[in-house]
Amino acid sequence: MDIRLPTAHLTLLCALAFAPAPLAAKASAPTIEQATQAYVQGRLAMAGDDYVVAAERFGTALKGDRDEIARRRSLDVAMLSGDMKAALRLANQIPLAAESTAASAVGDSIVALTRAAGAAAARDWRGYEAARAAFGAPGRGGESGQVLGVLLEAWGRAARGDIDGALALVDPAAGRGAAASYLREHRAHLLAYGKRWPEAADAYAAIVGAEGANVTRLRLSAVGTALEAAATDPKYRERAILLLGGGPERDPQLIEARERLGKDARMSGRKLADLVDSPQEGLALMFLRLAADLARERAVGPAINFARLATLADPALPDGWLVASDTLARAGKYDQALAALDSVPKGGGWRQIAETRRAGILIAAERDDEAREILRRYASRPDATADDWSRLAELERRQERSAEAIAAYDEALKRLPADSAPAEAQLAFLRGTVKEKAGDWPGAETDLRRAVELADKNPIYLNYLGYSLIDRGLRIEEARGLIAQAYAISPENGAIVDSMGWAEYLTGNYPEAVRLLETARGAEPSDPTVADHLGDALWKVGRRIEARHAWASAAALSPEPKLAEMIRKKLDYGLDVALASR
Repeated sequence: MDIRLPTAHLTLLCALAFAPAPLAAKASAPTIEQATQAYVQGRLAMAGDDYVVAAERFGTALKGDRDEIARRRSLDVAMLSGDMKAALRLANQIPLAAESTAASAVGDSIVALTRAAGAAAARDWRGYEAARAAFGAPGRGGESGQVLGVLLEAWGRAARGDIDGALALVDPAAGRGAAASYLREHRAHLLAYGKRWPEAADAYAAIVGAEGANVTRLRLSAVGTALEAAATDPKYRERAILLLGGGPERDPQLIEARERLGKDARMSGRKLADLVDSPQEGLALMFLRLAADLARERAVGPAINFARLATLADPALPDGWLVASDTLARAGKYDQALAALDSVPKGGGWRQIAETRRAGILIAAERDDEAREILRRYASRPDATADDWSRLAELERRQERSAEAIAAYDEALKRLPADSAPAEAQLAFLRGTVKEKAGDWPGAETDLRRAVELADKNPIYLNYLGYSLIDRGLRIEEARGLIAQAYAISPENGAIVDSMGWAEYLTGNYPEAVRLLETARGAEPSDPTVADHLGDALWKVGRRIEARHAWASAAALSPEPKLAEMIRKKLDYGLDVALASR
């Protein structure tokens, strides 16, 4: 069997939108006209993101003659809000025909998958098989549903104790591209569920080596199954230690796992990592992977649906709540994103991950004081890391609290582990930008030069230092050389092209300055500084009407007050008089 999962694969499986669970219906049934009006009002409320009103209106419509349509809309609302009890109840009330039409395929697929997830959570495997069969009915799932249907059947067989039958279905050779990746991953999960440790360890290690190097769950699964396999083959313990030493250096889960294994070298894999120990967890991971892939494709609505299905199948799985929160936040639904984080378990490094995400969502929601409280709490711990302090520093920098930002960057730099040149370069650069804007040029120059010393091929660092020097009239030739290096590395970056053009301008090469600055203007049309620079260069080559147009454009882009005043003088009196008046 050839199973495919196209790049645009999963959008066919999406449902529409989401919000709080339907409220209790009124005691008396509405008339047909009232039910229709309530349905329309619910649709309008959903369009305006007013989910409380939407839920109430659809609840009213449910009592009229538009029952099925209102139930489907109420299902959408319940999915968004995370009220999966209501979602499951509604899914079980919606009738499914033997075959879906093109118009109903997506909604019917979500209904069937909700039933399947709910039945699995209740260990109702007969109901699960009925829902799985409903999902596989003609017209549902589409081409992208092939791999999903295979995985649903495989985990159903696993639930009945037929691990060999499940593994026979999940054959990566039968898939292509993303489908093969799904099958490969779930083959490893099934082997772990069947406690076939050496095979599971080999399967996970192959995934980590090929495609999952930075996926913490897969790495920890590889470590955990290797530790279990070491009970019969000692070579697997060495592999576990090597695998645990890889991955993102400062990942909270990996840090905690390394510390725990360091304290207890004989720790079992099942205590160290969350290995798949139920069909519900396997199904939740399937939905979670779909959600994560859809989120990367910016299919936010479907991503939320699949994350919610993961939480329905296995509410104890932390990843589902995190992905649900991330996708809700991406859609601007901040309150719901924060609510999802409340369900993340506290142990295993998950609390810190959840709180870090919470701070990020609060910042996105412009609730900076709440975010600062969380970040300060983590930064004030005795075992606070460089990341804890750098997150706080970034918030202070964004709020233009220079002294606080610099102090936080100081602490972050102190806590960097040895041999962290890229991280040190980034922190030194960011601290330098804060010092430069605060008027401490000597301190800024020291930091910026340190960043360039540690990362001499980084065009952003080279350009910032070079432009800062040339803009102050300092060491022009050195500054031009730094900018030229940045330009050679990243000639398509509009900010760097602007710097290169400005360097040509300041060294008197006005025709070349115009050429470069016109290119920069095309790349950065909303940057008032670029437009101002172009106006100056055009003036110098005698194209004075065009210069005034460029300055007028810069003035319309809300420049900083000091630049705005200079642009006004250029428009009123021309470049030479404006410069003389500085």
